[in-house]
Amino acid sequence: MTASGKSALAHKIAIERNLDIISLDSMAVYKGLDIMTDKPTEVMRSQVLYYGIDIADTDQNFSVVDYLNYLIEMEIPEKSFVKDFLVVGGTGLYFRSLINSFEFRPTDPAIRSELELLNVDQLLKFHKLYDIDPPKTEINKRRLIRNIENSILEDVKYIFPPINIPEKIVGVFWNRPDYLKRIKDRTSNMIDKGLVDEMNNIQNPSKTVLQAIGMNLSSDLEENINLKTNRLAKKQLTWFKQEDRIKIIETSDELVVKDELERIIDEK
Repeated sequence: MTASGKSALAHKIAIERNLDIISLDSMAVYKGLDIMTDKPTEVMRSQVLYYGIDIADTDQNFSVVDYLNYLIEMEIPEKSFVKDFLVVGGTGLYFRSLINSFEFRPTDPAIRSELELLNVDQLLKFHKLYDIDPPKTEINKRRLIRNIENSILEDVKYIFPPINIPEKIVGVFWNRPDYLKRIKDRTSNMIDKGLVDEMNNIQNPSKTVLQAIGMNLSSDLEENINLKTNRLAKKQLTWFKQEDRIKIIETSDELVVKDELERIIDEK
């Protein structure tokens, strides 16, 4: 859970066990969002090798497919069979894609730009003309475009390579009873560190970056960040409760979480 202290705990374990860390945070991938995403300090990065941090510019729409491609480029799937990694972060889609051999198709910018010119009715006619089954979920422009792309690019889809992970429980979701207070304290600390200046320095933020907590806020910055972060924490808990291979631990005791994580590592 956000503001639980998971990153600091993971860093301790990584030092003790000589492990590299893979960040599972869809905003930490962006350069320049250091305070906003509470990235590890330079000292921490000198102690532990971190993957998944500072790999995209803030004007880039970075997707889960880009994240998986990055892990493939870093040879993480192959390396996982010869060494252990500690994965830490709260982006549920990244987690699910990582452990489930996610199937994905590359997008074609030319195809996407052409489809973007069509409205919903025209996209539905495109489905009918080329005998493409419409999405079974809610019908909207984004889903229709992606559905057409999936059909057109069916032959070039590929699967994220398998990684060496435990067969049963793969990790822990740390649900802290005092998370609301911790969120308030963290927000106050981020603002003291210069969060406003960091946000003002972001030029031409992408649509993805604009979704970051702290962006698009014109007044009552601290209060609104707290509200958004509270919602994120609840969303994370709801998401990870659906994952059978994640153990939910509700405690304020770091040692309880540490013991469980180390048990999972040792049983792997």
